[in-house]
Amino acid sequence: MLLAAAGLKLYGLNYSPFAQYGRLLTPTVQSFAVVWEVLLGCWLMSGSSRFLSWLTALVTFTGFAIVSGYLGIIGQASCGCLGMIEASPWAAFGIDLGVLVLLFVARPQFSNSSLGATRLKHISAVLAGSTAILALAAVIGISQYGSVEIALARLKGEALIAPAYVDFGDIAPEQEVERTILLTNASDQTLRIFGGTADCSCIVTKDLPIELAPNEQRSIAIGLRASQAEGMFARKVFLLTSDGGLRGVPIRIGGRVR
Repeated sequence: MLLAAAGLKLYGLNYSPFAQYGRLLTPTVQSFAVVWEVLLGCWLMSGSSRFLSWLTALVTFTGFAIVSGYLGIIGQASCGCLGMIEASPWAAFGIDLGVLVLLFVARPQFSNSSLGATRLKHISAVLAGSTAILALAAVIGISQYGSVEIALARLKGEALIAPAYVDFGDIAPEQEVERTILLTNASDQTLRIFGGTADCSCIVTKDLPIELAPNEQRSIAIGLRASQAEGMFARKVFLLTSDGGLRGVPIRIGGRVR
């Protein structure tokens, strides 16, 4: 399953760059996920170091379940775990839980039963404790700020939540296209977005300036004019906000001219 997921992510590159929306689904994170899935999948198939590979798989799918559950809570449409195939985060969450159950049922047999039982108790305690702490933090964040994403932004001192990456997909040479992005004011004060990148190839100022009340969300359009040269492209654009004076919030955009 790990190798199939990695293959689907790589196969999606034939159509467009990693089409992700959000900080957990950036091309960098997805590239790391591909490498990790291939390495872990090959390790599990080799049958070597069974306890360590089983433990690594247990930790990995626990992490996958946490990420999938978080993406489901914030309303993400696709988990990005199958490349170009749209997959619901909640479906991925169910699969991850199923894998965790299978890993527990198919846990390695230990020559020293007492040592094996002790190891399993320690591992179960660590995973259960970590999950409980994360769940409690999520509940507190939602109760205090309305969403986990806003709570994380407050923790990091960020006022504006914007997508880290916007995929424009396949574009014909010199074609003009638009994509809509969602902005969220994570601060407790009114935030003004008054400008951004505006040049011959990309315009993010069409719907600006705007003001966002605390915790308010609003969509704006990003316009792009493709170049004549075919191939993949990536660049960084900025939104200018009134957060602490003049501050630029970066957004990466990408796609393929073909």
